[in-house]
Amino acid sequence: MSKKKRDIPVRLISMLLLAAIFAAVYLGIAWNRYQRMAESEAKQVAESVGSLLHADHIAALSDDANSPEATLVQESLTHLVEITDSIHYAYILEENGSDIAIVADSDVEIGGLRPTRHSCEAIVDINRQPFSTGESVVSEAISTPCGNWIRALVPLSAAKSDDVVAVLGLSYLASEWNAQLWSKMVLHILIVIFVIMLLLLILHLQQQNRKYRIAERSRLESERSKTVFFSQLPGMGYRCKNNSNWTMEFVSEGCYDLTGYKAENLLDDRDLSYRDIIAPDYRQLISDKWQRVLLHKDEYRDEYEIVTKDGTSKWVMEVGQGVYDCNGEIEALEGIVLDISGRKKKELQITKLKERDFLTNLYNRPYLKKEAIRLDQPEFLPLTVVVCDIDGLSVINDAYGYIEGDYLIRSTAQLIKNCLEDTDVLAHYGGGSFSILMPNTSFEEAVQFESELRSAIDSYNRVQTKALYAISVTIGHSTKNSSTQKMYEVRKKAKEQLTRRKMLNQNSSHSAVVSSIMAALYAKSQETEEHGQRLGQLCLMIGKELGLPQRDLEDLQLLSKLHDIGKIGIDDSILNKPGKLNEEEWIEMKQHPEIGYSIAMTTPQLADIAEYILTHHERWDGKGYPRGLEGEEIPLVSRILSIADAFDAMVSERVYQKAKTVEEALIEIEENAGTQFDPQIAMSFVNLMRRKEKSA
Repeated sequence: MSKKKRDIPVRLISMLLLAAIFAAVYLGIAWNRYQRMAESEAKQVAESVGSLLHADHIAALSDDANSPEATLVQESLTHLVEITDSIHYAYILEENGSDIAIVADSDVEIGGLRPTRHSCEAIVDINRQPFSTGESVVSEAISTPCGNWIRALVPLSAAKSDDVVAVLGLSYLASEWNAQLWSKMVLHILIVIFVIMLLLLILHLQQQNRKYRIAERSRLESERSKTVFFSQLPGMGYRCKNNSNWTMEFVSEGCYDLTGYKAENLLDDRDLSYRDIIAPDYRQLISDKWQRVLLHKDEYRDEYEIVTKDGTSKWVMEVGQGVYDCNGEIEALEGIVLDISGRKKKELQITKLKERDFLTNLYNRPYLKKEAIRLDQPEFLPLTVVVCDIDGLSVINDAYGYIEGDYLIRSTAQLIKNCLEDTDVLAHYGGGSFSILMPNTSFEEAVQFESELRSAIDSYNRVQTKALYAISVTIGHSTKNSSTQKMYEVRKKAKEQLTRRKMLNQNSSHSAVVSSIMAALYAKSQETEEHGQRLGQLCLMIGKELGLPQRDLEDLQLLSKLHDIGKIGIDDSILNKPGKLNEEEWIEMKQHPEIGYSIAMTTPQLADIAEYILTHHERWDGKGYPRGLEGEEIPLVSRILSIADAFDAMVSERVYQKAKTVEEALIEIEENAGTQFDPQIAMSFVNLMRRKEKSA
C-alpha cells in the first residue's frame, strides 16, 4: 500500500479520536455545570424552606411532638412535598449526643412506606456534616432499600445565635434528578453530533478534493501523453462522452486534416458535434452498434461516411472502446478515426467489376440472384420477372463475326434500359439473354412495358440503314402476386413463355424446329401453311373472347400449326387419297394424334402442347378418338382448336368437298354443339363470327 493511501485512514482515525475527546470534555463540562446548577437550586429551595421555619417551633419539636408548634412544622413539611414534583420526602434532623434522629417529617412518602424515615436517619456521615460545618450540602446518589436518593441538607440555626439546632433535609429521586440533567444535555449532545458530522464532512471533502486534484493531474498528464501519441498517428484520436452527440472531451490535431474542422470546434460541442459530421444515413446505425459493443464490453470497429467542412464525403474507419470506472460504469469512449477513402474507392471499383457485365455495363447474373433474394419480400409485391432474348444472334455471330453481334447486344441493352424505372433491376445473362426484376409491377404493367419496348425497338429499326442492325427480341414475363409463390417458379413460367414465343417467332432458332416439322408435313399431305395461319387467327380470336391467359393463347397459336404433325407417320397414299377412306385406312388415319403426341414429347420445345395434340380429335359426347374423352375431360385448348379446325375445313375448298358459306358453317357448328363441340365455346364462336360478319 502506498504512503498516500495509508495517510487516509490514519487521518480519519486521528480526526475521530480528537472529536471523541472534544465531545467527552465538552459534555463533561456541560454535565458538571448543570449538576452544580441543580445542587445550587436544591440548596436554595431548602434554605428558602428553612428560613420559613420559626426557630421556636423547631425547638418545640424535641420537647413535645404533639404540641401545636410541632404540628405546624409537620404540616408545613407535608405541604411542601405535596406542592412540588421533585421533592419526595422532607424531614428535620436533631443531634442528641452521638445520635441523629428525625424529629419531624412529611407524612407523604412513595407508597406510604416508613422505611424512608429510617434510611434517612441511618446516613450518619452525610447527616452529621451540616451540624459540624454549619453549611448546606447536597449528597451524591445514595443507594437505600427504598431506592437511590439525592439529599439536600440545610442547617437551621437558633434565633439568637448561630448555633445549628436542626437540619432540614429534602429527598430527590436520583433517576428524576438525572433525567432533568439529561433533558438539559440534549442540545449539547446534538451540538456534539453536528460538530462531529461537520468534521467528517470536511474530512470527506478534503479527501474528495485530494482525489480530484490527483485525478486532474493524471488527466492532464494523460491528455498530454495522448496529444503527443496521437500527433504521431494518422487520423483523429478522440475521447468523448457516451451521449447522442458523442460530445468530444479530447480531439487530436489530426481532426483538421480529416474533417476540415479544428479540434476546438468539436470540443464540448462548441461549434458542432461529431454527430453532425457523420453522414445522416449512418448516425443511428453507429449509435446502435456502439450500444451493443458497450453492453458486451467489446471493441468497436466500423466503417462509415462523414461530410467534411467543404461538403465532400469521406469514408472513415473507426476503432474504439469504452472507458469504465471502478464500478463498471461507462465514463467515456476512446478511439481513433482513420481516412480510408482511397481503399474504399478501390473496393467499390472491385465490387462494381464483380457485379457488372463487361460488355454491356449492366448487372450480371450473380448480382441479379442477390437482388432476387432482396426483393422477395411482401413490400415489393407484385414482383414481375421479365426475360428477353435477341432473335437470330447466333446467325449474326456466325455470318458477320462477334463484333457485330456485340454491337447488337449493346444496342438492345440500351433500348431495354431506357424503358425501365429506376427501381427495376436489369441484368445481362450472357449472349443475347437479359433478365429484369420489376418490383411493385403488376402483370398489366408488365404487358405495358413489353409494348413500350417493342415500340422502342420498331423506332430503332426504322432508322437503321443496314438490315444487319435490325433488332428482334422475344420477351417472356411472369408476375408474383403472393408471398406463397416461389421465385424460381415465377422465373420458370417467364422462361416457358419465352420458349413458346420463340416457337412462333420466325426470326428465332427455336422456330427452325417448327419450320422443319411443318415443311415435312406440307410435303406429305394436303395441309397448307395458309391453313395453319387461318387456324391460328381463329383460335386466338376465340381464346381472347373467352378471356384465356396469355400462355394458353400462345399454346393455341403453336397448336394451330402443329396439331396434325402426327400425319407425318401416316402413309402418303392414305393422306392424299381423293375418295373416302375404307375402314382399315380410317383406323390408320386415327393413329395420327398419338403419333403427333410421341413426336411432341420427344421434342423439348413442343412438350407443353403434346397433350393438346393427342386430344384435338376428341368429341364432347365422348365419341371421338383416340381415348374417347368427353365433356370437360378434354383440355380447353383442344376443344377450341376442334371448333376452329372444323370451321376452317368447312369454308375452305377441298378436293373431296365444296366450300360452304360462313353462315352454313356456323349453322352446322350450332347443330353439333353439345355432341361434337363444347356447347358454350361453340355458341361463343358462332356469336363472335356473326358479329364480325355484320361489322364487315
